[in-house]
Amino acid sequence: MTFRISPKNEFHITERMTYRKDNKEIKCGFLWKSGAFITENPPNFLAQYDEHIGISVGSYDFSEVNLSSEGQHLIYFSETTPKVEQATLTEIFMHSKTTDDFDIGFQHKGWQLVDMDIVMWGELSITSHQDHSS
Repeated sequence: MTFRISPKNEFHITERMTYRKDNKEIKCGFLWKSGAFITENPPNFLAQYDEHIGISVGSYDFSEVNLSSEGQHLIYFSETTPKVEQATLTEIFMHSKTTDDFDIGFQHKGWQLVDMDIVMWGELSITSHQDHSS
């Protein structure tokens, strides 16, 4: 049996990355229009689920994550990041088609990925499907 868990409302899934270099930090990612987390296990986290906090991919054994191709780019910098550097990094980020594109670009500039997560929040829709494979 597989379970598909998705937010009932659009733009309730975010993919977030945190990068650091010296005393500077970038928080960036995407706000996805739609998507779903797939798991083979019954979603027993629902009793503790808080729709204002949501659930992280890393906190549960999801076998698959599907994200829409439509999303919004989001990027924030620590106050210690100079404006010129922010402009360069924002350009790399906004012109990237995939997370690998800007990840490589940021690493070439000396930034290191320190955290990554995908979180969904809000009211959830859960559907289950019986596997019909032999």
